[in-house]
Amino acid sequence: MAALMRWDPFGDLFALPREVDRFFDWTTPVRSLRGEVDTKMLVPTMDVLSRGDDMVVRVELPGIDPSAVDISVTEGMLSITGERSEEHETTDEDYMLRESSWGRFERRIGLPKGVDPDTLHADFKDGVLEVTVPGAKAIEEPKTHHIAIGSGDTKH
Repeated sequence: MAALMRWDPFGDLFALPREVDRFFDWTTPVRSLRGEVDTKMLVPTMDVLSRGDDMVVRVELPGIDPSAVDISVTEGMLSITGERSEEHETTDEDYMLRESSWGRFERRIGLPKGVDPDTLHADFKDGVLEVTVPGAKAIEEPKTHHIAIGSGDTKH
């Protein structure tokens, strides 16, 4: 027999700041549907900006080897995935606090319709990945089609 519990409308409200912090913490463990921690998922910061007529997607990936990053486009979605691995072996140090992070990451963003994936190019420098989409600004500008007003004489 289940016991009745009194509902507290403010109970979840007080937990909200902690949950928001947990959501934006880029080393928060990812939980499976059963609630177990499967792996750590990194959520690197991403900026999207325009540089002239180009769209630039900038992702901060400090400490990640560029060879561990995969960039692909599938059905108009730019996907940036990879993994950070932490392999340290120290025998002469005892950690009191260790804030290193490891795990996989994935960021996706929709590209403007009409972008040719073959024109995209990527650069990786000082832990920052930049994917450039040439001419994206001109592609995403809405096209206007004007319709002339007729005389109104329609024959059925």
